[in-house]
Amino acid sequence: MRSIVVTGASSGIGAALARRAATSGWSVLAVARRADRLGALADECHCETLVADVLASLTPQAIVDRALHAFGRIDVVVNNAGAAHASTLLDESDAQIERQWQLHVAAPLRIARAALPYVENVSGGFVFFGSGLARVPAPGYGAYAPAKAAIRAAAIQLRRELRARGVFVTYVDPGVVDTEFSHASGMEERPAWWHATPDGVATAVLRGIERRAARVNAVPWQTATTVFGEWLPALADRAMASFVTPPKEERR
Repeated sequence: MRSIVVTGASSGIGAALARRAATSGWSVLAVARRADRLGALADECHCETLVADVLASLTPQAIVDRALHAFGRIDVVVNNAGAAHASTLLDESDAQIERQWQLHVAAPLRIARAALPYVENVSGGFVFFGSGLARVPAPGYGAYAPAKAAIRAAAIQLRRELRARGVFVTYVDPGVVDTEFSHASGMEERPAWWHATPDGVATAVLRGIERRAARVNAVPWQTATTVFGEWLPALADRAMASFVTPPKEERR
């Protein structure tokens, strides 16, 4: 049976993807920091779990060891773990900027490096989660948007480097999703009719994995708006000023 590793699996898209994959016949290793959430997920979809922080230096090897022990193979690794911090970019400390880089760029690459020999052995692949903010950064997300732009470039580079080795690399633009992400980051954003659901994004991602897609735009019309925003920066600047609420001073 094919196996899939999902980081950041205790809530939101990660939890939805673990459920969707498990019910679609995949063996699932769900990785996250919150043991209680992972326990509830395991009871629900009978997946394997690993309580770990992706930022820890031993985590990549721990993921590989657990997956191989449980399944004997690693077909796909989904780097979904992420978090933002509400702040203006130059108000962030060195530690805050470094954390965003480590969480969204360095940690996913370390995990991919550790898993590569096993993924390559079964002609599997890697999935990296980006954001519309990689194209059109929004005020108040600090170093999150630059870090997502970096992992977008890294995913494209890896796709081209690993193609000849039979390994696919998928970059995901999830769109704006109705999860606890914005609240946890300290940004003021309420659910809206145009927000995607975690399960909808998970379904799109799993479909992309089956197709070995280079890119998954989970909400195509939202991706299209970011493309236009990238092409028309002055218009995007005005739109951001109208629709994005910057972080409050006490949250910095």
